[in-house]
Amino acid sequence: MSHALIADLGGTNARFALVPIHQYEPLEVRVLPCKNYDNFFDAAADYIENCSISMDKIDAIVLAIAGPVNQPVIQFSNNPWKFTRDEVQSYFGDNKPVALLNDFDAVGHCLEILKPEDVVVIGESSAVDPKGACWVVGAGTGLGISCVVPQDNGPNIVLPGEGGHVDLSSCNEVEDDILKFLRTRHKRVSAERVLSGMGLENIYEALALREGIEKRLTAPEIGEALKLGNDPIATATLEQFFVFLGRVIGDLVLSVESRGGVYIAGGIVPRYLKDILKSGFRDAMQDKGRMKEFVSPIPTFVVMSEYPGLMGCACYASHLASKA
Repeated sequence: MSHALIADLGGTNARFALVPIHQYEPLEVRVLPCKNYDNFFDAAADYIENCSISMDKIDAIVLAIAGPVNQPVIQFSNNPWKFTRDEVQSYFGDNKPVALLNDFDAVGHCLEILKPEDVVVIGESSAVDPKGACWVVGAGTGLGISCVVPQDNGPNIVLPGEGGHVDLSSCNEVEDDILKFLRTRHKRVSAERVLSGMGLENIYEALALREGIEKRLTAPEIGEALKLGNDPIATATLEQFFVFLGRVIGDLVLSVESRGGVYIAGGIVPRYLKDILKSGFRDAMQDKGRMKEFVSPIPTFVVMSEYPGLMGCACYASHLASKA
């Protein structure tokens, strides 16, 4: 049986796996901390040397990368690794088909194979147009965004971009204060400055300052405070995170009428599923003035699969092998 080597290379971790061609459940998954390796090739060598399949039985390689892939030198948004497409092809062999995807392009391809039990509906609307465009959004180390256009034949068309770096806007005095605080550090404030692990830390520090407290917690410390339930600033931080997420997703829906739905992945939101269900997320998403009725019918889902990026790579590997 032929296999694909698939990898989801993020800012913090590199997830490697094997998958039989035309199957989509990742096997032999290993999560390797990026900081433990000088470069991608060292991490890949570690995985290949310890997996059960030799390279001569690998018929396709698909890598999902946290950063733009249509560049002469591919660099990660939140990771010092870098390489060229030719270096990757040479490493795996010129006779093997290799594909490099943006990490959220990979999640976009995963929509082709997601099952109903893989997602949770947020809000009242759940009806999707199977031929309608979709958005995929995910906050983790950074903020990934991709637009997906389903196709009758062949893989989804996933439009590349770096939407996590669009300008962030504010809609009330609290949000004004958060942006003012962040502008003192960054001058220009992107959505990723609040919708990421770093973003949770930024929101917490800004809200603490509004209370006259100079305090910054790490994202894991905020998570621990939320578990304990003894820090009202942590609770307010998570709520504001969901409100910002709603605002940004509402703007995306205004940009492309995504009747296929909005799918939220990444490392943060699935961890706090109960919290987003009772948050102001949908109200913020729909808070678009006279365009509220345009945005409101668009359904939103949280992707609960453990490895949606790897599943998308597996799906794309099947298309790649079929063309080889």
